[in-house]
Amino acid sequence: MTNKFIGQIKEFHRYGEKMPAKEIKLDLTDRKILYLLGENARLSHTFIGKQLKLKRETVAYRIKRMEEQDFLHGYLSLLNPRQLGFKDYLVYCKLKTLIHEKDLLEYLFTIPRVTRLKNCSGTYDLQIVFTMRTEEEFLHLFETFINKYHEFIQSYDLLQIVEEKFWGLNLLLPEIDQPSKKIEQKGSTFQKDFLKAGASPEKRLLDNTDLAILDQLKLNSTISIKELSATVRLAPLAVTNRVSRLIRAGVITHFLPLASLQALGYQWWKIFFKFKNLNHHQFSTFLQLHPQILWFMRLLGKWDYQCSVFAKDNAEFHKVLDEMRTEFADNIINYDSIIVFNQLKYVQRVT
Repeated sequence: MTNKFIGQIKEFHRYGEKMPAKEIKLDLTDRKILYLLGENARLSHTFIGKQLKLKRETVAYRIKRMEEQDFLHGYLSLLNPRQLGFKDYLVYCKLKTLIHEKDLLEYLFTIPRVTRLKNCSGTYDLQIVFTMRTEEEFLHLFETFINKYHEFIQSYDLLQIVEEKFWGLNLLLPEIDQPSKKIEQKGSTFQKDFLKAGASPEKRLLDNTDLAILDQLKLNSTISIKELSATVRLAPLAVTNRVSRLIRAGVITHFLPLASLQALGYQWWKIFFKFKNLNHHQFSTFLQLHPQILWFMRLLGKWDYQCSVFAKDNAEFHKVLDEMRTEFADNIINYDSIIVFNQLKYVQRVT
């Protein structure tokens, strides 16, 4: 199906095929709804309504409106690839010119093991994530790509993703307006399981039914248990128990909405850091508490961390960067940044 959702966010199209996303207006209620979905995309309309003193029908209408405005694109389940037997290899490329960028993107888009694809500007022009089971498998595919397009690629950096985290959508609201983070514990939110995730250190062995459940959830984290049950041909209670175990084992780490924040006036930056003598817990806490840092990756290779920052202009972005440089002045060896234009592909391998 050509229009199937695969995690795309088209913020700016440098080829002129599509105009930049039109800025939309979200009122305080819309922002509160989106904020809560950022905590857990499976929260029921009834629970959100009670939190915000709205009817569930009003919540459903507002969410539907955000979807129809091409602002709220879909709902992902963030998976831990290491728990599934995969490694994520992150490749950043700088091109000699942008003339052949579209050809490269179209080629990479068709490769199933290329699971993420972005175009950007700055030190790098392309971000590619290869999700593979073995280093040998990766090297074969990567060498095939480099050999095919070596004359167009000026340089590249190769990293491995060790850890990834989504912190929520705190930037949408001042702290005073943020609803309570006391999240719905009953129903099919699985919030209790997220709170207990990681308590059991043993690795969970996944069978074909687990993989079928993950395949449905990865790009549709709000699918109902009833529909999921019918799709994988398993009783609803058994499906619920399996999803619960997958979360507690750390296979599923978050249910999140995917929205075009550019339509609210934000630009997406990525900052790269190389550190020395870093207190990783202190750094992680800083990122979690900063409203404009929504994602981070811990990496192996040229960079130690990659942080996703959303800011409304260069001045606001550099204010965030300066805060980080001041807080960790004794630890930073080097840093760099890029601007992200489009997220063209975001899928996660299950098999």
